[in-house]
Amino acid sequence: MTKLPFSSFSSVTLFVSTLTLLSFILSSPSLTHALGSGSTLAIISATSTVCGLVSSQPTQSITCYRRTPMEGIIAVQPNVSFSSISGGSTFFCGLRSGGYALLCWDTRNSPFDPQRVYINDTVFLQNLSVGDDQVCAVVNDTLSVYKTGTVRCWRGDGDMSNQSPSDGDKYKSISSGFGFSCGILMESNRIKCWGNVTIAREIEHGFGDMEMLSLEVGGLHACGVNSSGLLVCRGNGSLGQLNVPSNNVLEYSQLALGDSHSCAIRKNNGSVVCWGGDGEYNVNEIQGVFFESIVSGSNFTCGLVSLNFSIVCWGPGWPNGSELPLGEVLPGPCVQSSCSECGLYPLSETLCSGSGNICEPLPKIMVNELGKILDPRVGPPEPNEAEAVELVGYTAMHCVNLEGKDRPTMTDIVANLERALSLCDGSHGSISSGKDIKFKKKLGFMGLHEGTKIHGDAAFIVYLNPSQSWRPSPDRNSFESSFGMGPTLKRARRKKELRSHF
Repeated sequence: MTKLPFSSFSSVTLFVSTLTLLSFILSSPSLTHALGSGSTLAIISATSTVCGLVSSQPTQSITCYRRTPMEGIIAVQPNVSFSSISGGSTFFCGLRSGGYALLCWDTRNSPFDPQRVYINDTVFLQNLSVGDDQVCAVVNDTLSVYKTGTVRCWRGDGDMSNQSPSDGDKYKSISSGFGFSCGILMESNRIKCWGNVTIAREIEHGFGDMEMLSLEVGGLHACGVNSSGLLVCRGNGSLGQLNVPSNNVLEYSQLALGDSHSCAIRKNNGSVVCWGGDGEYNVNEIQGVFFESIVSGSNFTCGLVSLNFSIVCWGPGWPNGSELPLGEVLPGPCVQSSCSECGLYPLSETLCSGSGNICEPLPKIMVNELGKILDPRVGPPEPNEAEAVELVGYTAMHCVNLEGKDRPTMTDIVANLERALSLCDGSHGSISSGKDIKFKKKLGFMGLHEGTKIHGDAAFIVYLNPSQSWRPSPDRNSFESSFGMGPTLKRARRKKELRSHF
């Protein structure tokens, strides 16, 4: 096995740092979709209609496939670009690119005649959410920070709805079900619901004070990932739609909830697992298929296939699940942005046909929010340390790409890690004693033994939990460790609750 050109301690430090950063990368909330959340896909249950935003065209217009009463493709007017669509019982709505206008279409007619529900050149909308007969969106007011984050709602006929949240509440995201909606509050990350009083209160009280990273609403239930990375479901569970089959930390990314079933994409490989609905949603058609996103109607679910951006639907409301003749559908909205604060989706320029980019969320480590993921007990990193951590995080993020061609070469990895080490070398002398440090414990599996010297700013190891261990061989120490670099050592050693291995 070829040895990397680092000192034994430095290479292990960055290796474990990379593993730690991977956990943050994989824990970053992804964009999720359900019966009532905006996506590039929409399901209209009552008319067995599926719509999507067209890919690889200068205009990201909407095209639909309706199975009943007459099967066929329906081109949706106007032929302009949209950023997201979401479906209800008999209608669906779409946000124009930029968020300045909201249109809806009744799918019981042919063709689908558009109805403009909202237009404003300064008060934009985002996070579109459609339930069975209500439409909501989060306000992004370019002239008033106070109003940004508030929610506006309409009935399915386009009139303003009296079922809206309190004026003072501000939301990170919202989702809608059968007669009610819920959202994650900006200030507390807690769940608040409005609309159908009985189920809204039941779900809101069910989540209680739990802080949430994401939330999706189905017919009469809701699921989301909490701040601990576990998937939690509340509400009506009469058909098993609350019974998550397995629930490892950070196991699931995107969610899609129907009337009596729930589905989720596994984060590690893009496969889909469904539960509830009397087991009618775990079908052969989705076995071995990997998805970019999924959406649900009341009695069937559809997914955007990673392989070719086609649409596959399954469930009792869509028997004999098969690929729809919709052509390629966008995996995300095309935006006028360089995606400098997030990732650029592969093939973005081709998928948007030169009219924008598809940005994909990156972990907080990549958007200048290191302070939100690093342990607050050791204080913020120095500028050079932050740059080093971001570089390792960037490398780790690309190392987990599904396609081998999208991963960095070993030469690139080594170069990035060497660069990170050189950045950390710039913080020498920050330890108050100014002396090198000796390990008191034998850490032979790291190439370190009692008396081994390292520079005080090279790295630190903080003992966290002896019951969680690594055991490379029976005669080696077992422990769980957290790595940091530079002056963080000085701050960590001052904390009584942390026990150092130095």
